[in-house]
Amino acid sequence: MLNKGLRFDLAARHARRHRIGYACMPREGLEEVDIKRLVERSNATILDIGTNNGDMSDNFSKWFAYAQIFSFEPDPRAVKKMQARNLSTRIHLFEKALGQSVGTATFHQSAGKDLGAGVVDRETGLIEEWDQSGSLRAPKDHLELFPWISFENKIEVEVTTLDAWCADQKIKYIDFIWADVQGAEEDLIRGGMQALKTTKYFYTEFSDREIYENSIGLQGILDLLPNFEIVEVFQRDVLLLNRHPWG
Repeated sequence: MLNKGLRFDLAARHARRHRIGYACMPREGLEEVDIKRLVERSNATILDIGTNNGDMSDNFSKWFAYAQIFSFEPDPRAVKKMQARNLSTRIHLFEKALGQSVGTATFHQSAGKDLGAGVVDRETGLIEEWDQSGSLRAPKDHLELFPWISFENKIEVEVTTLDAWCADQKIKYIDFIWADVQGAEEDLIRGGMQALKTTKYFYTEFSDREIYENSIGLQGILDLLPNFEIVEVFQRDVLLLNRHPWG
């Protein structure tokens, strides 16, 4: 099976790193070569949840020539940047968050500028306002860990659930989910319990520290997804495989 081969490849990679002095430090995240091995169907269905300016969606469209990519982003600032790009017509943007219920919710917008981590505006050459940490959850330890990021502005955004969206779009199977929802992992999962049953790979950011209010760590994610197993734990992300994705 693919999972066994992937596990072998990752184990071999870790062994090589150990021999050359990398010890057992987890990798930063999934790499292009990994994702290309994971997604087998040529007409794959890929979800990019929390796409921001669409970088990962753009990557997916280039790596998989026939895949349909569905991108979700509730922050209008990020949406504006994504819409200004000349992206593939196979990328479908939904200007909403995925949560536990259908309706509207408060979204905590991130702001701030940091010379070390900020993104440079292509037109002005100036550091852009930081819009990559916004969440349905209010910040907690985030304020201490990243003091240069503020969350002074709150807006109301449209929210749906993964289950409701799949039913509306008639999506039956999902090959790969890339989720970056900034502490709202529980909201995403609880709103998508049915859809996740027919999702093969679920890749999500996590933190065992309460960076956002009442956020759950890795064990909390695993408790909600008993049919999934860990393929690899990265520095701030985890890749999970559904044991029986197609029923």
